[in-house]
Amino acid sequence: MTINYHLKEFENLSDAERASWSTIHGSNPSLASPYFHPEFTGAVASVREDVRVTVIESAGRAIGFFPFQRGRFGKGRPVGGPLSDFHGVIAEAGAEWSVADLLRASRLSVWSFDHLIENQDGFATYRASEHRSPTIDVSEGYDAYIAGRRADGSKQILKTEGLGRKLEREVAPMRVELDSRDPAVFEQVLAWKSEQCRETRLPDIFGVLWTRRLLERLFNTRGPDFAGVLSALYVGDELAAAHIGMRSRTVWHYWFPSYDEKYAKFSTGLLLLLRMAQAAPGMGIRLIDLGKGETMYKQRLMSGASTVWEGSIERSSLWTSGRRARRAVEAWSAASVLGKPLVLPLKAWRRIEQSRKFH
Repeated sequence: MTINYHLKEFENLSDAERASWSTIHGSNPSLASPYFHPEFTGAVASVREDVRVTVIESAGRAIGFFPFQRGRFGKGRPVGGPLSDFHGVIAEAGAEWSVADLLRASRLSVWSFDHLIENQDGFATYRASEHRSPTIDVSEGYDAYIAGRRADGSKQILKTEGLGRKLEREVAPMRVELDSRDPAVFEQVLAWKSEQCRETRLPDIFGVLWTRRLLERLFNTRGPDFAGVLSALYVGDELAAAHIGMRSRTVWHYWFPSYDEKYAKFSTGLLLLLRMAQAAPGMGIRLIDLGKGETMYKQRLMSGASTVWEGSIERSSLWTSGRRARRAVEAWSAASVLGKPLVLPLKAWRRIEQSRKFH
């Protein structure tokens, strides 16, 4: 069977291709994350000019889609760059395609990934490491989730709910808006997150124009299969915690939580997450993705996890040769006493590279 590949800009996809993409997303549970819905790629394409999609075609029919961002020298990265918590090829179950042919058709010399879903077998030989991405499974209901966490010995939910009762006794009653449409809440989340970045000396991704425009676009996207969701927790009339995320029909992606430091001792951020989990089944949500990482709250609240891969695939080119040489220097400087003088310059270079990912 002949497989063809067609490189396109997102806006040039036909109606039939977009319909096929939506059908694949809705029919394959491993692709249920909102990251794999065409609306997410479309949102990124609306705020960036480097988004491309390679359509995988068999017998004149689209059977798969590979969305990516293409930089100079054919350097590829996932759609959304560092904001992408899941990525890969969106293809029909059992579809056959070649990684080498896919990259060649995409005109990429390298494609780096750090949240590639594990069932992308074609990329398996290019993975350098794998990581857990914790989840909260509410497919059997919130009560079943709580019972499961207690059976596993976690006391986090009990402790957090106790803090909530203490907050209401000592300060004011709480109320939650699961799907707030208040622009002031949206702006406050960005302000809190920017402040957090400055305090931790990380790049302020929320001060980057395209990042802000993307979140605004998602905030204003409403649909049964894909939507941006802004949730807020109030103490009395005061905003105490909020979260910007997105959802597909069955998966809610926990993305950018934030809270007022004034209420930090009451764990208002976790209280909001638990209220989200409590309401999720009634919204048709079966799973809340918490994103890659082993922070304490994720370990204590997770009821499962998916696996994501990190690595890269490279085609031979002058740029990739330079990239491999730099990695060799980094490895040598870390292992050799003679390389110690290069440690600080290389760290500075990596910080610059991290910042450049958002541009």
